Amino acid sequence: MPQFVTITPQEALRLIEERDPEITILDIRPKEDFEKEHVPGALNLDYDGHEFQRKAEKLDKKKEYIIYCKSGVRGGYFMDKMKDSGFNGAYNILGGFVAWKVSKLPLISD
Repeated sequence: MPQFVTITPQEALRLIEERDPEITILDIRPKEDFEKEHVPGALNLDYDGHEFQRKAEKLDKKKEYIIYCKSGVRGGYFMDKMKDSGFNGAYNILGGFVAWKVSKLPLISD
């Protein structure tokens, strides 16, 4: 049964540690923000409107994803889109990248 739920940053880290490489981490913030700092192992899929839907359609629907934006709002919206598009499962990080950083979880920064 596919799951589409919002989880805490700590739950996301646990999932990443337990399920790597089966789970894909998507950072949907602008490329500039991603390049400054991001969650280790994350791929950038800039939530930029027109191109975004086309990029999302290229993702493997059989995989599961952890999604985060800056604050968690766009991540929740994108998770709903993934559900409607027939993806296997997705998790949105509650509070997004801000919550991940405040929780002092691992980061990659330039």
